[in-house]
Amino acid sequence: MTKTNRPILIFPSAIGQSHLTRLVLIALELQRRGAEIAFAFKEPNNQILQHYKFSVFPVSDAVVTDFSSNVFAAYTPSLIEQCVKDELKVIETFKPDAIVGDFRLTAAISAQIAKIPYISVVDACMTDYFDPVDIMIYKESRPLEHKIASVTGKAIQALQKRTLATPFRTVAQKYRLKNLTSLYDFLTGDLTLIADSPEFCPLENLPDHFRYIGPLIWEGIEETVPDYLKKINPSKKLIYATTGNTGKEKFIQLVTDAFKNDINYEVILTTGAFIHPDAVPKFPNIHTAKFIPGSKIMQQSQAVIHCGGNGTTYQTLSQGLPAIVIPFNNEQTINAWLIKKHKLGIPLSPAKLTGSQVKLAVQKLLDDVDTEESVQHFKHLLAKMDAPKFAADQISTLF
Repeated sequence: MTKTNRPILIFPSAIGQSHLTRLVLIALELQRRGAEIAFAFKEPNNQILQHYKFSVFPVSDAVVTDFSSNVFAAYTPSLIEQCVKDELKVIETFKPDAIVGDFRLTAAISAQIAKIPYISVVDACMTDYFDPVDIMIYKESRPLEHKIASVTGKAIQALQKRTLATPFRTVAQKYRLKNLTSLYDFLTGDLTLIADSPEFCPLENLPDHFRYIGPLIWEGIEETVPDYLKKINPSKKLIYATTGNTGKEKFIQLVTDAFKNDINYEVILTTGAFIHPDAVPKFPNIHTAKFIPGSKIMQQSQAVIHCGGNGTTYQTLSQGLPAIVIPFNNEQTINAWLIKKHKLGIPLSPAKLTGSQVKLAVQKLLDDVDTEESVQHFKHLLAKMDAPKFAADQISTLF
């Protein structure tokens, strides 16, 4: 284990809890190695950061509750400028030797201004090396169609990503930073850590400063499971359904419609940060909570229904379970397609989807031998990965 006796500043995005929790996992490992850790975050009294007693500096950030929309639209030029000013103030106070960020695009600006190494944690699909055509048109069976779609798609994506980056680029240019142009430039860093498995979401021709570390799976700070889980009839099929932190009310409606009053199923349903369990219709076989330690529930479950977030996707695979994926944004849709490509579950489009169709998909999934073999393969692969350790190892190479 490499010691890291350095001050390191952590910049998570406040858009969705996963960007915070992934960096908490890395911060805990760095702290264990001797690093002095401080967070810069929109919510200085955040429960997770308080739980681990991290020092926290308040900084501005966007507020987003609809994760199916363009989240970048929440960043106006004035907000971006304020974020950079806040970050530079924290940097001047804490004097870090390195900055680690996750989906905080302004950190790429402030780190360059301060001339401090910037480490960015990012999903594989949020890099310029990911081609969505690879998961929609298989190159092996349809090479010409794949090539045409890939070339066309990359041109369209380049224009889209440059357009989305416009307000960030405008602020960067005020500080005479000319190498930040595309959205990808703001999402990556001097060292870019990819929080994915290369087998699940492979990328080709990566530069040396891009490194796979594996999935950062957050289990929460609450280790106990509800008493009712101990009383569930083992003869019934247990399904774990979770909105994650970006799910929709429609997801909850679909799950409850699928399994309400069905004596063959017990369902554990978590509603996440934005939907209160009391808002969910009550049924004797459907048990709701905001958060539950996911892996502990999965150890007793036969299948998982989720929205396709990075964390839940890998949490499910690490437990060797098949998944029904109902995505509500682009990243979730990509993971849903990857689940299909690797025969790890069934993706369902939420448009015109019914509860009956969800239940039929679960029944089909539970009887699929090929899916069972595939999920066990990925469970074995992920058991060898320790993303917080790999991340800390890579960060240590900068010093």
